[in-house]
Amino acid sequence: MKKTFGILLCLSLFTFTVLKAVEPDKPLDKPEDKAQAKAVMNNVYDSFVKIIPYVYGDKNALDSLKSSWSQKELINNLTDISNAFKSARHVEYFQKPGFRPSLETINSHLDETISSIKSQNYIFAQSRLKAITALCVSCHSILSESASKNAFGEAINSEKRSRFESDFAFANYLFLVRRFTEATFYFEKAIKNHLETNLPTDTNKDHEVYSSLRRVLSIFTKITFNPDKARDFLKKYKDNKNFSPQLKTTISQWNSSLNKWKNFDPHKVKSIHPFIAKYLAPLEAHKEKLLNGENDITLLIASGVLSKYITDNPSSPSSPEILYWMAIVEHRLSNTYFFSLSDLYLKDCITIYRKSPFAKKCYQEYEDNITFGFSGSKGTDIPLEEKRELDRLKAVLK
Repeated sequence: MKKTFGILLCLSLFTFTVLKAVEPDKPLDKPEDKAQAKAVMNNVYDSFVKIIPYVYGDKNALDSLKSSWSQKELINNLTDISNAFKSARHVEYFQKPGFRPSLETINSHLDETISSIKSQNYIFAQSRLKAITALCVSCHSILSESASKNAFGEAINSEKRSRFESDFAFANYLFLVRRFTEATFYFEKAIKNHLETNLPTDTNKDHEVYSSLRRVLSIFTKITFNPDKARDFLKKYKDNKNFSPQLKTTISQWNSSLNKWKNFDPHKVKSIHPFIAKYLAPLEAHKEKLLNGENDITLLIASGVLSKYITDNPSSPSSPEILYWMAIVEHRLSNTYFFSLSDLYLKDCITIYRKSPFAKKCYQEYEDNITFGFSGSKGTDIPLEEKRELDRLKAVLK
């Protein structure tokens, strides 16, 4: 079993789990709504277990896809999953501000994955499935560990290390199902393995150790809000000679930032605007620093606070402001190039809250992102479909 399993885990986790974090003046999710959501995920599960052998990035899995029978089976099951997710659009449970962009992205992402298979671009298709785990993390970050234990059947919850290709892969699985203590243990095993082999030219290992550090750091900042544990964790690696100079600098920045959050208590955040004004708004004058890692700790903690608040208060007047900052945070912290939740947050801000002053800020941020993304040494060359999307969003604000 590998981290690709995240596509199932993400949706099933917030489907089978009843969120306690609801708007105080709103009733809990209706039983019939939960039943509909569960029915959707039952259909997803039935098809997903059949595609597991095809979604891994090893040679045998890729070779098996050369069979026309395998291609047909994979496409059929992906289509069933896609149809199940699309049927979830009418379920109110999935339309909360923190979840809706993820659902919409999974729908389009699966369609593009099917297209990749039909064009026999199997490596690209597998990469797309693996990238879905980023969406899973965005959903899981606002749910409790105890809730996740009730979200999965015994077969999923009892997965063993032997089913995974590496400690790093198993750690990511544990992270996705929010078994954080075990996940931390295996992430540290992955880091230790990197340090013992001491292969500075192994870029894959470098990626694993950085990702492992970031995952554990996110557990203690974005998810559990425990900066003290984050500092204790980083102390183990602060002066390790086997890390690259760049990673040493990054760890030093993380440690320095953590010291500023010693006395922070997320439970005291009763209104989101003062939090944004104190910790995020000052960053607007120095956006270039958002991209160098200097403010990663602030962004990780803010991501957790913003996600929790908008889930607790889906009808908050501050929703457009929250979506704007969730987009800013996601733009920096995301590690996938297949999709951008940042852009989706900005689009929701524009289209759902078009009368808010933040709608115009969201549009400007979206336009800037598009312009920068399609700029190079020969100038700016924005594709026609992106220009049309910019025109559509601009028209919404008129």
